[in-house]
Amino acid sequence: MVIPFMIMLTGAISNEWDFDRHSPVPLYVFDRSERYMKYVSEKYLSVNREFPRDWRLFSAAYQPPAAWTSFRAIREDPAYREQPPLMFGAQEGREEQLERLRTDYEEWLGTLDPMMTLPMFARFTIPDYQNFIRAKYERQYLEATGQDRAGIDARTLEKGALSAMAEKWQEARFTGFFYLGMMTEASLPYHLREWLPPLDERRFQDYMQFLHQLPPDRVVPITARHLWVRYLESIAGNLTAFNEATGLDVDAYNKVDLPVTEPANPRLRELWREFIYEKWPLWLIELPETMRDDWLGYLRGRFETIDAYDRFIEADYASWDDVHWDGASPINSLERNVWRDFLLSRDPEVLAAHRVSAERSWWEFLRARYATPEALNAAYGWDIAGFDDVRVPIAEADYAQFLANERPFLRSSLTFNFHRVFGYMAIQGRAVFNTFILVLLSIAATLTVNPLAAYALSRFRLRATHQILIFLLATMAFPAEVSMIPNFLLLRELSLLNTFAALVLPGLASGFSIFLLKGFFDSLPGELFEAATIDGASELTIFGRIVLPMTTPIMAYMALLSFMAAYGGFMWAFLVCQNEKMWTLMVWMYQYQQTAAQFPYMIMAAFALASIPTLLMFMFCQNIILRGIIVPQMK
Repeated sequence: MVIPFMIMLTGAISNEWDFDRHSPVPLYVFDRSERYMKYVSEKYLSVNREFPRDWRLFSAAYQPPAAWTSFRAIREDPAYREQPPLMFGAQEGREEQLERLRTDYEEWLGTLDPMMTLPMFARFTIPDYQNFIRAKYERQYLEATGQDRAGIDARTLEKGALSAMAEKWQEARFTGFFYLGMMTEASLPYHLREWLPPLDERRFQDYMQFLHQLPPDRVVPITARHLWVRYLESIAGNLTAFNEATGLDVDAYNKVDLPVTEPANPRLRELWREFIYEKWPLWLIELPETMRDDWLGYLRGRFETIDAYDRFIEADYASWDDVHWDGASPINSLERNVWRDFLLSRDPEVLAAHRVSAERSWWEFLRARYATPEALNAAYGWDIAGFDDVRVPIAEADYAQFLANERPFLRSSLTFNFHRVFGYMAIQGRAVFNTFILVLLSIAATLTVNPLAAYALSRFRLRATHQILIFLLATMAFPAEVSMIPNFLLLRELSLLNTFAALVLPGLASGFSIFLLKGFFDSLPGELFEAATIDGASELTIFGRIVLPMTTPIMAYMALLSFMAAYGGFMWAFLVCQNEKMWTLMVWMYQYQQTAAQFPYMIMAAFALASIPTLLMFMFCQNIILRGIIVPQMK
């Protein structure tokens, strides 16, 4: 029992990196390389498996071998087990240089447009996003209604905030902030040529505000190299043919750097020109002020008058001089379409000259800070000839950030899954309350109805006692599912669905418990009852003060069985209580399994938490329970 339980606990504090290992001990607690790989896999965990965006970011930054198509493939590769190869910058004596690099890198990220960054650490960031949106719209709801937070209950406040959010976003599909999972944001097609950011959409604006306040270790830049590798993977085809055509010798497209200028190699030049001139995203182009006249000339040629343009984009510009211009995409969605047409009508080579990218921004930052490549090499321990040779050091920055956040990350790895699951269970419906009431009612019913029935059958020797016992034992021959439909129909006719009565009444009496108790009562000497009767005790007094205390071990055993049936029951609770307000913990557990299906370790944490009450019950009551098992056998 110990090893499986330890495996369950280890699975509950694991992530994508180590969940499938099924180890009874969390290796990352003792091994730094394991801890680092857990950190990296957590950072590049995709929000949704259907959009493996973050693995592509990892691939472009780390350049793993072609055989490494997932973190599981890395872990299972013998080459990794022999020497973990991804701990960039782990050489002795580089701590000071790595800290300087991390400081500069994070300062630079703070200057970057949030639109050019992507949130990482999906499991940690999604709850932060939910809390950010919740707090924002709770404030708006309170301001709109003039209410005070202290004078309103949490459920009402959440509903009000969800209504405010739905009105702003023009979406009404969220029943709780927990279900706000960044699925839409994760699938933004930022790599496509004609996509432009929907700057006028409230949801997108909130997302940008959230990105802006994220700490720098929780985001990565969208690099030109990442877009280039993604393009090569989609267009270049067979890698062997690519190597033959280009004269390169790479085992994966992530090894191919994006040339700064047009390369001499014919095939590589062909790919480079297609990528830069035909595939480069339009949202990563910023035109200079000198091209404003080209924009206005395009508008005049297409719409002739400003009134026609206003009608087309539903705006109210007074003259052509008032038309939006900042060299980038307009906010108005209709005007954005016109801007896209304008860019596509320009000479691709002219547009390519005005590309913006994370690399260019990083080069400018380094030039301003270090002036010369020699100073940069001395600061970072690099050996580069010029600033244009520098990649954005995402891999090295990851390791530096890991060193800076190693202890907090270890603590969060040990507690986050449990904290997240408990938060979900605590805020959903009335799961904890419903389960607590159900357990109390079930135990109370078990310890009342069954002893009374058993005592009556044993004490009064009814003519049909034997037939009654056979009937009670016969109920044990059929699985509970057989009686579910008739029980459901009966409760529906009695209008008891979605009530505690529907949960408790079908299990009010147990044939096994009555049979067990009757056997015990039959074994008691008749002189005991005669003496009590002579002393003037009523039948109820004999039952409550003499007989019942003697059955404590059996009653404890029955209480445990009743607790386990009520606490762990799912199918019946789900069948008779369709209203979410009456769902028990197990029903919400089932719901959580559907919600977090892509995170099996979160589900394992839910199982571990759900097992705690049963474990505690057994630990504190094991002596009484064992007596309940042994005493009837001895009798």
